[in-house]
Amino acid sequence: MTPLERLRRNANLTQLQLEEMSGVSQTTISAIENGRMNPTAGTLRKLSKALGVTIEKIIGDSEGVKDV
Repeated sequence: MTPLERLRRNANLTQLQLEEMSGVSQTTISAIENGRMNPTAGTLRKLSKALGVTIEKIIGDSEGVKDV
């Protein structure tokens, strides 16, 4: 389980609920959680704000983040 999925589940949110809260599509959330996509910095900001955590909590480290 990825850090994003763990945080989302701990918040008792579905991917669709997180989509509504963050503005990040469910497809993108799913792809990040399944390791098919690396999130951009903007996506990480949106997700961290919606979940009320730091970006570091979502990614665990700085590898695989596109600075956009």
